[in-house]
Amino acid sequence: MRESKLLKVISYILIPILVLIILLSIFYEIAKSNLTDENRYNHEYFESDNFLSIYMARLYKQTENLIYHNERYTTVTDNQYKICYCSGQEYYDSYFINIKDFYYIILYENLAITNVELTSETNTIDKIMNYIETRYDSKKANIINGNVEADSDVIKNKAIQYFEDFKNTYYTITTEENTTSNYPYASDDLDSETIEETVDLEAIEEPYKESNNTLDSNNTERLVKTFHTATINDLKIYTSYKEEVTINNNDAFFKELSDHLAPYEIQMYYAISVCTIIVAILGIYLIIAIGHTKGKNGIDINDFDKIPIEIILFIAFIIIGRILAATEEFVRVIYDEYYNFAISILITGYFVSYIICALTGVTTIKRIKAKILIKDSITGRTCRFCFKILKKILKQINKACTEISNSLSITLKVIMFIVVYAIGLVLLVGLFEGLGAGIAFVITAYLVYKFIERINCYKKIENHLKEMYEGDHSKKLFTSDFVPEFQDIVKYINDISNGFENAIQEGIKSEKLKTELITNVSHDIKTPLTSIINYVDLLKKEEIDNSKIKEYIEILDSKSQRLKKLTEDLVEASKASSGNVKLNIEKINIGELIKQTTGEFEDRFNDKKLEIITAIPEGIVYISADNRYMYRVIENLFSNISKYALENSRVYIDVVRDGGKVKISIKNISRERLNISADELMQRFVRGDKSRTTEGSGLGISISKSLTEIQQGKFDLQVDGDLFKVELEFDIV
Repeated sequence: MRESKLLKVISYILIPILVLIILLSIFYEIAKSNLTDENRYNHEYFESDNFLSIYMARLYKQTENLIYHNERYTTVTDNQYKICYCSGQEYYDSYFINIKDFYYIILYENLAITNVELTSETNTIDKIMNYIETRYDSKKANIINGNVEADSDVIKNKAIQYFEDFKNTYYTITTEENTTSNYPYASDDLDSETIEETVDLEAIEEPYKESNNTLDSNNTERLVKTFHTATINDLKIYTSYKEEVTINNNDAFFKELSDHLAPYEIQMYYAISVCTIIVAILGIYLIIAIGHTKGKNGIDINDFDKIPIEIILFIAFIIIGRILAATEEFVRVIYDEYYNFAISILITGYFVSYIICALTGVTTIKRIKAKILIKDSITGRTCRFCFKILKKILKQINKACTEISNSLSITLKVIMFIVVYAIGLVLLVGLFEGLGAGIAFVITAYLVYKFIERINCYKKIENHLKEMYEGDHSKKLFTSDFVPEFQDIVKYINDISNGFENAIQEGIKSEKLKTELITNVSHDIKTPLTSIINYVDLLKKEEIDNSKIKEYIEILDSKSQRLKKLTEDLVEASKASSGNVKLNIEKINIGELIKQTTGEFEDRFNDKKLEIITAIPEGIVYISADNRYMYRVIENLFSNISKYALENSRVYIDVVRDGGKVKISIKNISRERLNISADELMQRFVRGDKSRTTEGSGLGISISKSLTEIQQGKFDLQVDGDLFKVELEFDIV
């Protein structure tokens, strides 16, 4: 059941639908509660200090606009008044962007500013004031010459706290002809007295020059700059507003959605319970079923599940955030005219977000089941790396603590010495001042000398150990050359050096005795063996009719020849291993030598039906070696092949250039299973034929290895099952 694709598909389809029903039901309950409290909230807000501060700040800002910037508005003239019409979409209207039906008019001397729309019904001061005063269901709030008349208690009682803010200082410019600028200039001065100055018209601000373009700008005339200060007592402010906050398109959309859901209120009560139960059952089923695929054992992990979970979560978060932002923007923009389209966009955004959440949830559950959530995550890998580093650090700390504890007595002595030395220096300088500093300097110099002396002792020991490592055990250290702390170490090193030297001398002596023994025994065997061979030759020349005697003579001849070969090989192996051979190093064409040796063994290879496959590079490849001994090396290897290779098999002989080296590789299949290591095969008297029925002596490979190495070559033997491989390496000249 957990592997059923149909049940999984049904679950994936039903869950978002049921969750959407639950969310809509919950949304309706929340929206209904908010709508019930809306009137109470509005009343509380419009009697709050927050409302009052915004209200007064807005009026103050419009007072500034009236005095300093009245020329930028659309204006009409009503008798002596210049009326400025301020657009409701202006930047500073953001203070009251959420308050319904807010209107005002502010009067100062012969200026007025209002946000009432300019029409034929509102083109005079009286008409605008009448429009504001007759607003239906609106609260009135007027501030006239510093007196407050308001329907709102908070404005009536607390507006006076903000009166000090309504102070605007400006100046006007008047010529001697008594022509006054219509443009007020902002001033930081708080002085309102009249100041007379001679002003260059070129220095007057551009707005003034524009408003007085009948004057000659090339002349300098006597002007009068007059400063003024406007306060709340000079203003008349009339306002009206509704105690209701306007809602934006999003809120309006959700309010309308709530109205559409209202007829299904009773059904939604039941839907929440039923849908929650079904979603829980389907969710539990999916948690159990996710990761199990029919025909596959264990959890089915795909390439998507191998991406670090942090990357997936980050991408999902970004995409869902973008979807929510885009959906909110679309709903806000198109709600007024396309409610159904807004619903479609909202549902589309919901289902796309669900798909992304589902993919993220499925891969997370699969990772948890497969126990790779932390293992394959960036966090897990980082933690493992940090844990390894921490483990190494703790190991080093533990090692240091162990070393300190092992040499605790020395450590304590060093610490005590440093502490006593520091205290001593402080006391000397403190008690004897200059003299103490001199004594401290002498003591420090002496300690530095002793420290350098011990470092030199350490370096001597280090150099001596390096020489021992390189094989020189002839030199000795003398304890009199070292400080007492190092004398025991010197004694131990000398004893070790003597032991190595004695062992080396004993080894050389033993090897020399073995070589002499082999040489002497071989010589002693060779004399009677030569006689036996000669007599066997004489017997073979006699005409003997007895077939048995002829057979015995053949056996004697074979065994005596084998014994002679063994003796010669033994002497040669002894000389080769001890390096007691005379080399005639010359340039050898290694390819030609291999071809020549292969030709000499052709009959023996054919007898065993061996196919020789040779790969020799074009051109001449020279190496430095003794021609006779190099031939002996290859001959021994070919002889070994002719004795032990599997019949009807192939033998590969390759000569390969490798930079400044040439590698000679010889490979064949052994007739017998090589249940012996390569190291054993290179030892003397060891043969691959454990039954020892062949004519070999077990010295051929050992001789080849020794002869190769004394010619500055490398000899490598590898055994892999039945495969026997020898590789020689020489420098190319």
